[in-house]
Amino acid sequence: MNASAEGSLYELVARGNKDVFFYSDRADSTYIFDNTYDAQTPFLEEVRRVPPKTASEFGRTVDFDLDLVGDLMKNPAILINLPTWLPEAQVKFVKQSTIVDQQGLSYGYIQGIAYFLFENISFYQDNILLQEFSGDTLWALGKNAGSYGQGFVYTSQTGGHGGTPLEIGWNAAPPQLRLDIPLLGSEGQGFPQRAATSHTYRLRCKLRKLEDLVESSDPNTSAKAYPWDKSMIIKRSSRDSGTPFKTMKRDHMAPLLLQLETTQVYLEKKVQEAMESKPMTVRFNRIYTNHFTQNQLDYAGVIGGGTSVVNRRLDARHPVGRITWFFRSMDDVNANRLYKINTNDKASYYNSITFLIAGQTREAPRAALVWRDINNFAKEDCDSGIELGSMNWSFGSIAPKRFDSISPGLKEGGSVNFTTADKPTLYIDLARPGSLLLPSTELFVMVEGLCEFKTDGKGRAELLSIN
Repeated sequence: MNASAEGSLYELVARGNKDVFFYSDRADSTYIFDNTYDAQTPFLEEVRRVPPKTASEFGRTVDFDLDLVGDLMKNPAILINLPTWLPEAQVKFVKQSTIVDQQGLSYGYIQGIAYFLFENISFYQDNILLQEFSGDTLWALGKNAGSYGQGFVYTSQTGGHGGTPLEIGWNAAPPQLRLDIPLLGSEGQGFPQRAATSHTYRLRCKLRKLEDLVESSDPNTSAKAYPWDKSMIIKRSSRDSGTPFKTMKRDHMAPLLLQLETTQVYLEKKVQEAMESKPMTVRFNRIYTNHFTQNQLDYAGVIGGGTSVVNRRLDARHPVGRITWFFRSMDDVNANRLYKINTNDKASYYNSITFLIAGQTREAPRAALVWRDINNFAKEDCDSGIELGSMNWSFGSIAPKRFDSISPGLKEGGSVNFTTADKPTLYIDLARPGSLLLPSTELFVMVEGLCEFKTDGKGRAELLSIN
């Protein structure tokens, strides 16, 4: 080759070892255009639905056996088909009509019925309790979860609405509802059932009574609503004088239908073998719900023109990144307004809250504005807009993305270790509880502890505490 010719050096480089690397018949030779492939197990996701072991009845306990047929379980949810007291002829037009009784009141399932249907939900490994939470807890925590766009979806699929008399009437015959359950691994990693085949898993749900799940459009009532076996009127338009009819009797209503839905993920053989032979851990939030009541004696000071301060000792374990709370009056509970967490004057139930550990102030006293609004705007993707307070010591759901550019390895925020905390206590300066004559309220405090679920590579698994 004439090395002095134009482009000869490039041609020399393009030949020789390059061709040998691509085409030489040796054991270490590689041909990058080869179109043969190794056999691979396809990545599959199957949505499965299973009915409960027993009939679903209001006021009773319902058990689900987890249908663990895949390698990972994701997206657990309970599908809910609620019965209605409206005859079939009226159900067809419920969304295009106004249905009221002789006093002009409408009736429907309470807002967020998919949450409040469940008095308690427990997740068991054999006979060991792994997780436990109430529908009230899931409702509160769900208000500050996800984005604003997702919030509209959650509201729709759980039976929420704006609270107008027309929407209350529409909720008498809701479509199929869906309640997402935050079981171990549901945050994205998945529940590694392939690695824990030596155990059985079940979900136990305690349901509320039907009489505790229906509301009327009367905002001043303190009595429960009973819309069955009742004379009512349906109006198809503003000019319609109305057609009278009678609702069904309580014992003639269709049964409640529940299904447990999961996504079963099937992985390739190499991953299956690794799950069966190597230990692995899954981190998740273990929720501790503290339930307190405040009676007339607790409010005596503030009603008399002074102050009323109560202390509430919190029970929880593990490192905790956030606690969330809300108040609710017993008058609203008795009227099935479980979603109403402000006073009749649209105000907060407290003036300030302080958090102490071992008698020392951990969080200084702050007004509801700080715990309800400022904290949520700084640490969460969205603000609920209702009287939900929270102390958030983690970076929240937005902030980790901001810190990635500064310290890419920084993924977790701060926390308080409730396993070793000495007497974690909330000191609450109670506000005047609206226009209640006999003040009595309940307080829910949800503590989210970071926990670990570990498999041993031999088909067994256990719950660990991160200390």
